[in-house]
Amino acid sequence: MYLFILLLFLIPWPPHAEAQQVTLQSEMSEAAGYFLQTLTPGERQKALLDFHDPTRIEWSNEPVNMHPRKGLRLDEMTDVQKKALHRLLQTALSGQGYLKVINVIRLDEWLKEHKDRDPIDEVVGQGLYWVTIFGRPGISHRWGWRFEGHHLSLNITVSPEGIDATPFFLGAHPSAIPEGPMAGTETLFEETRLGWRLLESLNDAQRKQAILSDRLPKDVMVINTGKEPEAKTLTGIPVASLNAAQQQLVRQIINCYVQNLTPPLATHYTDLIQKKAWHDLHFSWMGAAQEGKPVYYRIQSAGGFIIEYCTRESDITHIHTLWHWLPGDFGGATAE
Repeated sequence: MYLFILLLFLIPWPPHAEAQQVTLQSEMSEAAGYFLQTLTPGERQKALLDFHDPTRIEWSNEPVNMHPRKGLRLDEMTDVQKKALHRLLQTALSGQGYLKVINVIRLDEWLKEHKDRDPIDEVVGQGLYWVTIFGRPGISHRWGWRFEGHHLSLNITVSPEGIDATPFFLGAHPSAIPEGPMAGTETLFEETRLGWRLLESLNDAQRKQAILSDRLPKDVMVINTGKEPEAKTLTGIPVASLNAAQQQLVRQIINCYVQNLTPPLATHYTDLIQKKAWHDLHFSWMGAAQEGKPVYYRIQSAGGFIIEYCTRESDITHIHTLWHWLPGDFGGATAE
């Protein structure tokens, strides 16, 4: 018995969230530095920009013909460089988040292989994703990086105070592959399913509060920069008025988005939401009230936590998702 108690004290306890963040800052800086070391001088000139480059706070999920990008493109990289990039991605993403990102890229290749379906498919593909590093990686100063292309925008800012990882955009088209060896493979299904479960749990009076319109907005990015009027206007039903089971569904939806990040970052954001956003969270819905039809939903607090989900242009197989912690977007750049 005494030996057991002694062993409990000898076994190292998991580090608390702040210590985990410091460790993650070091790992991320090391991974980004290693990636830069694999590049030629010309490639490094493409991939490495000044921290204050204006494009650092200009994100987009659009294909390259609609939004030209700076950085080094995936199909320009050697296998060694790609492996170094994936090592960097894994410092920011959890297992579920990493898998979603990979699936988004795979879906873009599927679109490329089925060019007869949509003219946009001429400018997509798994090689058309860019990595850009802003400032020299390190733990004693601010720097950042982005991995971005069609249906994907991952924006990370590292500073001595911590790591910010928003805005974070993921999209899927088609959300479920309709044919071939991977038929039935589905991406972002949980974001869709849990949104519907929450709506279905509402009674008639709650639905009257939550459903704003039977018409959809044009896209998920009703709130893109945080400066839109909607960023401060709470609409829908207060989460505090929901019952315990409904509130648990809200938490599960939030986890779908936040837990795409590696555990120390996910814990950081979960704590922020609980302390600074949970008290005034609102849930709102637009579009159809029958599952399997086009919809938009938003979970939002006045303090700047925002989730948006939309079936793009009324196509239920084309999903856009986006979440922000507005005070920390790009490390707080949008508030300056």
